Amino acid sequence: MDFKPSVIRPLPLRGSVAHPKEKGNIPVCPYKIRRLDRNDASSFREIRLEALANHPEAFGASWEEEQSQSEAHFADRLENGLVIGGLSDDGMLAGTVGVSKSKGIKTQHIGSIWGMYVRQTVRGTGLSRLLLSAAVDEVGTILRSLRLSVVSSNVPAIRLYKSLGFEEWAVEVEALKVGDIYYDEILMRLELGPR
Repeated sequence: MDFKPSVIRPLPLRGSVAHPKEKGNIPVCPYKIRRLDRNDASSFREIRLEALANHPEAFGASWEEEQSQSEAHFADRLENGLVIGGLSDDGMLAGTVGVSKSKGIKTQHIGSIWGMYVRQTVRGTGLSRLLLSAAVDEVGTILRSLRLSVVSSNVPAIRLYKSLGFEEWAVEVEALKVGDIYYDEILMRLELGPR
């Protein structure tokens, strides 16, 4: 996937946290935002399966497909890809976002956001904004265009994406089928500039 840094490092943050902790008069981010590595495989597997089980309409992958995958599979995915995590003060992985880069010669300038998920208990704290901002910052000098799809009923996510500059460019009708229900997806993109 070509997102292999030599060192796992804390990522720069863009945007603000809705409810930061205070240290004196200086806001402090309540999350550590960093790239996940193979040592995070167990936590990543756990949160990924939670996301797929709790919101099957929001992901192209299914819990049934991914629950049979080993921890080693998730470790390889972290090692060979770009997944950013937000960890709470107690070390719990509270949210994740992934970025994949197109592999074709003619589409190498395009990346896709995937697996954006924040645990229910920390929604509304600004973690989603921090994760997405970190992902954009990480690939902003590598890619020209960053794309994503979001189920049309997820109004808070659509609002977040728009606030960070993503624009709607298409709707895929009946993109996903969960049980007997079809879901439309809004396709969005953020133009990062010439590369």
